[in-house]
Amino acid sequence: MEILLVEKDALTRDHLKVGLQQFPEFQVTVGQGYRGINELRSQGFDCVFLGVDPRDPESMALLQHMRSFDNTTELVVLTSPRSVKDMAGDKAKWDIYTFLQTPIDPKELCEFVGRFLERHAGRDHAARKTHRAPRGAARPTN
Repeated sequence: MEILLVEKDALTRDHLKVGLQQFPEFQVTVGQGYRGINELRSQGFDCVFLGVDPRDPESMALLQHMRSFDNTTELVVLTSPRSVKDMAGDKAKWDIYTFLQTPIDPKELCEFVGRFLERHAGRDHAARKTHRAPRGAARPTN
């Protein structure tokens, strides 16, 4: 799975990148600012981790910019515990999948990754199930 990580705090960014790279399912791309968010236009990602502080107009502008052209990529917002409370009411507005609190707690990250992979495995299974030929249907020959 392709992951885009856009976080300006170097310690949080590096901690999360190293944590995600422990899972072989993930390919992590690190971007910065608008250039990082614009990578969504040229490359498909399964999930974006975006550092957001609702009191910082620049980070809110990045969130708005991302959602102005992409409403389908799953979004995980990295923010402080206080900001999670501030942003909870806007979760649906910005179509935020979940919040991860900073500083990143390794246990919380592992729990998130487990839920994320389980959900995507369920989607993959459902997609394969709907693409199967019905019982008794003729199989294509080559």
